[in-house]
This record gives sequence, structure tokens and C-alpha cells, in this order.
Amino acid sequence: MIGHTSVQEFFPTPVWTIDLKPPAAQQLNGQLLDDLERLTSPRPHDLEVGGFWQTQTDMHVRPEFAELTKFLRSAIKAALDFLQVEYRDYEITACWANFGPPGSGHSRHTHPNNYFSGVYYVRTPPGADTIDFFDPRPGAATMMPRTRQLTRFNGNRMTVKVHPGRLIIFPSWLLHGVPVNPTNQERVSIAFNVMFSEFTESMAVPMRPGNLPFRTP
Repeated sequence: MIGHTSVQEFFPTPVWTIDLKPPAAQQLNGQLLDDLERLTSPRPHDLEVGGFWQTQTDMHVRPEFAELTKFLRSAIKAALDFLQVEYRDYEITACWANFGPPGSGHSRHTHPNNYFSGVYYVRTPPGADTIDFFDPRPGAATMMPRTRQLTRFNGNRMTVKVHPGRLIIFPSWLLHGVPVNPTNQERVSIAFNVMFSEFTESMAVPMRPGNLPFRTP
């Protein structure tokens, strides 16, 4: 009786995953850790239990991080080209390092007044190597029946495994968060925001996650 059946994915949310080759990741991350140690010394020691801290947001204009910035910009352009977005120019509006000691996490949040956001992973202890993305549709959780298998069609949270040398790019409006670090090692990542230059010049100032103040050394 049925002639044809199809399932279409309307309004998909793109999340890009870019992995450096292992030798390139090892070389870049080793240099990043050395540069971050010089940038952040001495480290803060007055964090609350479960807290994390961040650097200033100007890493993308510091010469010691030029190689990372070049890599980020090439990945951002590829994502924009994939979406076939028309624009005059774009800019990295902020770039900062996150340091997550044991017990730290980051609750779900967005990055207002930006188009793309992303995270590059420098150190991810086993067990502290995921990022969570949450369903942005306001009515999707009004009914959640049990499922035989969790898929992208029936879940309201998607977890992405990460490792050193992995870059994740996603729309800035997409809710995301970082689970608590259950290990005895520090997690290190570098986050950034991207916006079209016309917007930043004439409409509004891009904002940090939740517009919260950053902890700096």
C-alpha cells in the first residue's frame, strides 16, 4: 500500500569537528602549554570549590598565539563557506584559555551577539573529555517518552568526545556546557567567538558567555 517513505531533517544545527594530525597537535599543544604558563604565572589559588578560571580574551592578537589564530581562522572560513553565508569580513571577537581544575565544570550557556563560537582542546584528562550540547527548541522537552536507543532524533542532549588537537565550532546561540571534571588533573581548552565585522562596528558589542566577569591571574 505504501509507495514511498522518507525522513527529512529540517532546520539542522551544524556542529563542526576538526582534528589536527597527531604530530601537529602534539607540537602545537606543547607550545601552547608553555606560552600559557608564561602568560598566567603566577596562577590563582583562591578558587571556590568547583570553580574554574580564564585568561583575558585577547589571545588572538598576541604574537605568541599566531599559529593557533591562523588555524582557527582557516576553520572558521571553511564553516562559513559550507553555509554559503555572504559577508564582507568577519573577526574573532574574543579568544581565551579555560583552566578547569579537579571538580570544576561550566553550566549550560550561550555566547550572545556572536555568530560562531568554538573550543580548541589542549589537555583533556580521560574522564574529563566531553562537551554537551542541549536542544534549543523550547517545546522539545514537554514530552520525553522512554526510548530503546538514544539518537539525534529523540535526544535533548548530545555529548561530543574531545581530545587534544580537536576543534569544535558551533552556532553561538546553541546551549552548551562542560561536565564536572572528576579527575585529579587540570583540563585546558581555548575558547573563541566570531562575528561579522559590520555587526560589531554598527549594531552591538559581542558578549562573553553569560556576560560574566573573567577570572584572571
